[in-house]
Amino acid sequence: MTSGLSLLRAVMVFMLLLFLYLFTECGMSWQRCRRTPRCVSVGSSCDVFTLWRSKEWRHLPVESENSRKTVRRRLPDTLLAGYMSLSAIVLVQRRRLNSEEHIMKLNLAAALALSLAFISPVCCQQPVNCRWGPYGDWSECDGCTSTKVRTRHVEVFAQFGGVPCSGEATQTQTCVPQKRCPLEAGCGDRFRCTSGQCISQSLVCNGDQDCEDGLDERNCGEDNSLATCDLDKTPPNSDFTGRGYDVLTGKLRAGVINTRSFGGQCRKVFSGDHKVLYRLPHNILRYNFEVTVDNDESDESYESSWSYMQHIQSNAFLVHDRRTFHKEVTNNKAYRLIILKNKVELAQFQNSAPQYLTLAEGFWKALSLLPLTYDYSAYHQVLQKYGTHYLSEGSLGGEYQALLELDRQALASTSTTDIDYQRCWRKVKRRFFRKKVKTVCEKLTKSVSSSHGSSVNKMPIKVNVFGGDIGLIGALSVLDLENPEANGEVYDNWASSVKDFPEVINQKLRPLYELVKEVQCAGLKKLHLKRATEEYLAEEHPCHCQPCQNNGQPLLTGSECRCVCRPGTSGRACENGAVIGEQPGVIHGSWSCWSSWGSCSGGQRSRTRSCNNPAPSRGGQHCTGLQVEQKPCDDPDIQYLQMMEPQCFSLSVTPPKTCGPPPNLRNGFVQNPRDFYLVGNTVEYSCVDWYYLSGNAVATCAENQKWTTGTRVCKSSTCGIPSLNNLVVATPTKQAYEIGDSVSLSCPEGSVIDREVSEIICTPSLQWSPSPAVAHCTAAPTAPSPPSGLTCKLWETLGKNECVCKMPNQCTTSLQLCATLRANRNMVLDVCKLGALRCMGRNFVLTSDSDCRWPEKKFTSCEDCQPGTICQEAERKCVCRNASECPKDSTPLCVSSGDGSTHVTTTECEAGARRCAGEQVNVISIDPCQ
Repeated sequence: MTSGLSLLRAVMVFMLLLFLYLFTECGMSWQRCRRTPRCVSVGSSCDVFTLWRSKEWRHLPVESENSRKTVRRRLPDTLLAGYMSLSAIVLVQRRRLNSEEHIMKLNLAAALALSLAFISPVCCQQPVNCRWGPYGDWSECDGCTSTKVRTRHVEVFAQFGGVPCSGEATQTQTCVPQKRCPLEAGCGDRFRCTSGQCISQSLVCNGDQDCEDGLDERNCGEDNSLATCDLDKTPPNSDFTGRGYDVLTGKLRAGVINTRSFGGQCRKVFSGDHKVLYRLPHNILRYNFEVTVDNDESDESYESSWSYMQHIQSNAFLVHDRRTFHKEVTNNKAYRLIILKNKVELAQFQNSAPQYLTLAEGFWKALSLLPLTYDYSAYHQVLQKYGTHYLSEGSLGGEYQALLELDRQALASTSTTDIDYQRCWRKVKRRFFRKKVKTVCEKLTKSVSSSHGSSVNKMPIKVNVFGGDIGLIGALSVLDLENPEANGEVYDNWASSVKDFPEVINQKLRPLYELVKEVQCAGLKKLHLKRATEEYLAEEHPCHCQPCQNNGQPLLTGSECRCVCRPGTSGRACENGAVIGEQPGVIHGSWSCWSSWGSCSGGQRSRTRSCNNPAPSRGGQHCTGLQVEQKPCDDPDIQYLQMMEPQCFSLSVTPPKTCGPPPNLRNGFVQNPRDFYLVGNTVEYSCVDWYYLSGNAVATCAENQKWTTGTRVCKSSTCGIPSLNNLVVATPTKQAYEIGDSVSLSCPEGSVIDREVSEIICTPSLQWSPSPAVAHCTAAPTAPSPPSGLTCKLWETLGKNECVCKMPNQCTTSLQLCATLRANRNMVLDVCKLGALRCMGRNFVLTSDSDCRWPEKKFTSCEDCQPGTICQEAERKCVCRNASECPKDSTPLCVSSGDGSTHVTTTECEAGARRCAGEQVNVISIDPCQ
């Protein structure tokens, strides 16, 4: 490969020299030969031997105005600048040196330097170190903190192995404020918290801390009749739902939503796993306790790092998803990639629309302190602390990802064909985390270990782990090739720890500027924060990077650019190799960064970008998309705000009369709330789930700028969870029961309930009938001890003195078999039910598994696990048990082995374990072999 490149470079040098020799125009006192485009002095022969002997070839012209034009027409744009600068140097030297020998040497030097300038980007790329730009102006002095801030941008991003920038983008300094702190402003007829935040008077002394420091509940006396709810406990880790999120770092930021406020509502959610009721904070619209584990169908395979990066960028929001291996994929070899993915969800949530959300006090303070004039440094500080977005919905849980890179040479060395790969790559997780698989897939396993340079049993891998115990990340980063059960145990330990250390996964986002409200000039500040967000996100756009060679794609993370190479190429700049399926030297165009918005012209502003980063050449693709963007100079949002809040723009205009926010309604809300309420506007109230509105639903903004309302109240429409005596169990359990809903009462094993109150009903009076208070559990009668030596079969139960048949519905889970019943009807029934049917005189014949339609396997509880499997409740699945670990008292069955001619007695558990492992198990009798 190296020798080939050297030869190529030598040929290119010769061709460039020949180009300059043949195709530049002759200067004064020179003539061009007719048959060959050579320049010779006037009167000299064009014969090549005469030319050589006379050494007139030394006097080839270096530069003239005509030759400069010719070169400009014939040289590609990428070489033109280098050629012109070299020509200028040669001209200066030519004026200083008169000898023909020096001129000849300079001619050759220019041609040689030009050829090397063309070749050098191909052979090597110098590292580019990161460099900060200058700081901008200081922001206005903050009247509350007596500080000011200024910001700088990265001027040159690190690339090709250069050093990233160190230090911070912002500087803070103390100052003497010229304006008073805006937090000192009053709240009018609303209640003022210690922070300065204002809340409705209807939230004062309602039993809930709607001010984060609890000021609204102090000095309220001992009367609990005004309490909104009888419950304060919120769902575990619900504070995560109010955090900000930075899409550039992929990390949660400080809280932007108050997750401790209930907003005067009593909404409850029931956790079936914990058997506990929780109260939903005001911000949460929906919260489900549903444990799901995504293990089997989530793995992914990619033909190259290029296809992987194209996939994650096409599915990313705004920028590439940080929960990927965008930084870890290798560019210096031809790899296939397998991404192993496991996900554990504990609960799912959805936040309310932004107009219904209560702001966290810290975030509200930060918004209050923002200047009314656009100052990027001040707004940038808010984005750095609170993020660019907030969570609109998501899940709490954990996620595990492992990156396996398969060198194509390693695949070839183990004779792993494309067919083998496609057949086996989905079984890699099972091989590494559960047990060994058949030999044909073992070749792929060897390719994986060979690609990772693993000559011993321990193979390090690249992992991304979110949630769970961080102390297990080290163990998850190493696979034991000879002990997949140990790998599985480490993963199971991590999955079990997710419930104690969850993170937000599967998040959906909304821009942070939507939450700008409840502060002075909120509309104007919202527009400024939106502008600052766009500028902040534009800082990390790959248009700031230098182009990669061979049409690689630049990727910018932080202050460092790197290249994602196309198949067939590699290196920091993708300088090695050639793109598969493309002509060598083809360069596809890419956009430069957008310019700043220009000044107004004809009522429009515009900004532009150019397709020169790099420019397309040699038949490469041109950039797609707009080169010019326009927007109106007079923003309609600004015009509206100037009318509603002229004081925010220092306009001497009388604002229209408005009312403040409408009063709160306990267990209710205002439909379609707005930022401004003009005199004469009306609002309509509704109630939360399980409540109905009694009274006047409409409130009006009166001329005195106060709300006029009638009497209204939200009343409960459900029965609450019944109050039960000790040991009594109610089924089903929900957060609320509608009229007519019934609940069954029962007792644990070993006790019985009074038959008169085994079921209760929610009546129209919203009371339970009969009262659950009279239900008690009493000890069950003692069963007679079985006769000595009597052992009942799986489908039998103990009678007075002997074993009697069970009813089929009394059977617990046992091994499922395919059987033919009467009328040649094939059904899937378990061993216990088949034995019970036979015990009652019914006949059946066991048949092949393929004769039955088997139900889809779904995990609802550990009771679904068949004999020969073990329940892993944390992952909500059943896994195979080793046959050697089966209990000896498991029901004996007769099975056929090998070609079917030999019958062997084995236990139900052993048969289930072998079936789970993928073996074909033919049960011919539910009794031992004779």
